[in-house]
Amino acid sequence: MKGPRASDAMVKEPLESPLLLELAKEAFRRQIANRVRPLARSYVEKWMACELWLYPSVIQRHGNELHMYKAVVLETLRNTSLDDMLGICQATRPDLNDLWAKPAARAKLQREVERSIDAVKAA
Repeated sequence: MKGPRASDAMVKEPLESPLLLELAKEAFRRQIANRVRPLARSYVEKWMACELWLYPSVIQRHGNELHMYKAVVLETLRNTSLDDMLGICQATRPDLNDLWAKPAARAKLQREVERSIDAVKAA
Protein backbone atom coordinates (compact mmCIF):
# COMPACT_ATOMS: atom_id res chain seq x y z
CA MET A 1 0.00 0.00 0.00
CA LYS A 2 1.33 3.40 -0.94
CA GLY A 3 1.70 6.19 1.58
CA PRO A 4 -0.24 9.44 1.23
CA ARG A 5 0.90 11.80 -1.49
CA ALA A 6 2.15 15.23 -0.49
CA SER A 7 -0.67 16.89 -2.41
CA ASP A 8 -3.27 14.81 -0.49
CA ALA A 9 -1.90 16.06 2.80
CA MET A 10 -1.93 19.65 1.58
CA VAL A 11 -5.56 19.46 0.53
CA LYS A 12 -6.76 17.83 3.76
CA GLU A 13 -4.75 19.87 6.27
CA PRO A 14 -6.53 22.83 7.81
CA LEU A 15 -5.15 26.24 7.04
CA GLU A 16 -2.44 26.47 9.67
CA SER A 17 -0.29 29.19 8.24
CA PRO A 18 -1.51 32.76 8.06
CA LEU A 19 1.55 33.42 5.90
CA LEU A 20 0.34 31.01 3.21
CA LEU A 21 -3.11 32.59 3.24
CA GLU A 22 -1.62 36.09 3.06
CA LEU A 23 0.57 35.04 0.13
CA ALA A 24 -2.50 33.60 -1.59
CA LYS A 25 -4.44 36.82 -1.07
CA GLU A 26 -1.61 38.89 -2.53
CA ALA A 27 -1.27 36.53 -5.50
CA PHE A 28 -5.03 36.75 -6.04
CA ARG A 29 -4.89 40.56 -6.07
CA ARG A 30 -2.03 40.51 -8.61
CA GLN A 31 -3.92 38.03 -10.81
CA ILE A 32 -6.99 40.27 -10.84
CA ALA A 33 -4.86 43.24 -11.88
CA ASN A 34 -3.02 41.19 -14.53
CA ARG A 35 -6.31 39.94 -15.96
CA VAL A 36 -7.97 43.39 -15.99
CA ARG A 37 -5.05 45.42 -17.33
CA PRO A 38 -5.29 44.39 -21.03
CA LEU A 39 -9.10 44.31 -21.29
CA ALA A 40 -10.85 46.43 -23.88
CA ARG A 41 -13.92 48.41 -22.85
CA SER A 42 -16.09 46.31 -25.17
CA TYR A 43 -14.85 43.12 -23.47
CA VAL A 44 -15.78 44.45 -20.00
CA GLU A 45 -19.19 45.49 -21.31
CA LYS A 46 -19.77 41.98 -22.70
CA TRP A 47 -18.54 40.46 -19.43
CA MET A 48 -20.97 42.60 -17.42
CA ALA A 49 -23.79 41.51 -19.73
CA CYS A 50 -22.94 37.86 -18.91
CA GLU A 51 -21.87 37.16 -22.48
CA LEU A 52 -18.44 36.07 -21.23
CA TRP A 53 -17.10 34.25 -18.18
CA LEU A 54 -13.54 34.47 -16.87
CA TYR A 55 -13.39 31.65 -14.35
CA PRO A 56 -13.33 28.66 -16.79
CA SER A 57 -10.07 29.75 -18.42
CA VAL A 58 -8.47 30.36 -15.01
CA ILE A 59 -9.61 26.95 -13.75
CA GLN A 60 -8.28 25.26 -16.87
CA ARG A 61 -4.94 27.08 -16.86
CA HIS A 62 -4.24 26.61 -13.15
CA GLY A 63 -5.92 23.26 -12.45
CA ASN A 64 -2.92 21.63 -10.75
CA GLU A 65 -2.35 24.52 -8.35
CA LEU A 66 -6.05 24.71 -7.57
CA HIS A 67 -6.12 21.02 -6.70
CA MET A 68 -2.98 21.16 -4.57
CA TYR A 69 -3.97 24.31 -2.69
CA LYS A 70 -7.74 23.88 -2.78
CA ALA A 71 -8.29 24.91 0.86
CA VAL A 72 -6.23 28.09 0.48
CA VAL A 73 -7.89 28.99 -2.83
CA LEU A 74 -11.37 28.50 -1.39
CA GLU A 75 -10.52 30.52 1.71
CA THR A 76 -9.16 33.34 -0.45
CA LEU A 77 -12.19 33.37 -2.75
CA ARG A 78 -14.60 33.36 0.18
CA ASN A 79 -12.81 36.06 2.15
CA THR A 80 -11.84 38.60 -0.48
CA SER A 81 -14.57 41.20 -0.60
CA LEU A 82 -16.20 42.37 -3.80
CA ASP A 83 -15.22 45.92 -2.84
CA ASP A 84 -11.55 44.87 -2.70
CA MET A 85 -11.79 43.17 -6.10
CA LEU A 86 -13.58 46.13 -7.69
CA GLY A 87 -11.00 48.44 -6.08
CA ILE A 88 -8.24 46.50 -7.83
CA CYS A 89 -10.12 46.80 -11.13
CA GLN A 90 -10.56 50.55 -10.59
CA ALA A 91 -6.91 51.09 -9.67
CA THR A 92 -5.70 48.98 -12.59
CA ARG A 93 -8.04 50.46 -15.20
CA PRO A 94 -9.33 53.84 -13.95
CA ASP A 95 -10.40 54.63 -17.52
CA LEU A 96 -13.19 52.06 -17.03
CA ASN A 97 -14.40 53.40 -13.67
CA ASP A 98 -17.78 54.24 -15.17
CA LEU A 99 -18.20 50.51 -15.85
CA TRP A 100 -16.74 49.29 -12.54
CA ALA A 101 -19.16 51.59 -10.67
CA LYS A 102 -22.25 50.03 -12.24
CA PRO A 103 -24.28 47.59 -10.14
CA ALA A 104 -23.93 45.09 -13.02
CA ALA A 105 -20.16 44.90 -12.37
CA ARG A 106 -20.71 43.98 -8.72
CA ALA A 107 -23.43 41.46 -9.60
CA LYS A 108 -21.32 39.83 -12.31
CA LEU A 109 -18.28 39.67 -10.06
CA GLN A 110 -20.38 38.00 -7.34
CA ARG A 111 -21.54 35.36 -9.83
CA GLU A 112 -17.95 34.83 -11.04
CA VAL A 113 -16.80 34.23 -7.46
CA GLU A 114 -19.70 31.85 -6.74
CA ARG A 115 -19.02 29.84 -9.90
CA SER A 116 -15.29 29.86 -9.18
CA ILE A 117 -15.88 28.41 -5.73
CA ASP A 118 -18.06 25.67 -7.20
CA ALA A 119 -15.47 24.91 -9.88
CA VAL A 120 -12.59 24.76 -7.39
CA LYS A 121 -14.60 22.44 -5.12
CA ALA A 122 -15.16 20.15 -8.12
CA ALA A 123 -11.50 20.24 -9.20
